Amino acid sequence: MTPHQPDPHHILKSIAQLSRALRKVYDIRARDYGLSLARLEALLTISANEGLTQTDLADRLQIEAPTLNRTLDGLARDGFVERRPDPEDRRLRRVVLTDHARAEAGALFRFSETLRAELLAGIPTEELDAAEDTISRIFANLERLSFAEEAPDEQP
Repeated sequence: MTPHQPDPHHILKSIAQLSRALRKVYDIRARDYGLSLARLEALLTISANEGLTQTDLADRLQIEAPTLNRTLDGLARDGFVERRPDPEDRRLRRVVLTDHARAEAGALFRFSETLRAELLAGIPTEELDAAEDTISRIFANLERLSFAEEAPDEQP
């Protein structure tokens, strides 16, 4: 009997499919709150780190500034966040929750925790740890490759 040979293409395809399916389920379930996965992630991050600059928030969410701006535009329009000028550097904008968002924060956190528990139900901790380790290594490789792509060519 031949040992199982992992197919590198299959794991990457599975991760991409998982990401799309996860976003779809979150988006459907979060609709009642007027949110999507992206908006919920932003709100939870802002809630835990209120007053971040937009640049710092984009870095923490690992998204580009234009993507964050669209997310924040929607959250501001729906009364969840405000962008305020930094009192010491007017070029910077800090993102804070509104009173409405603070009132909803507990329900949003519980919603997210409940959905996570449902998604991970029946999977032993050891398997989750191994999966997280594998995904972290793939991510580290992506970071290394991304940095190599962004680094300017060295001139002799």
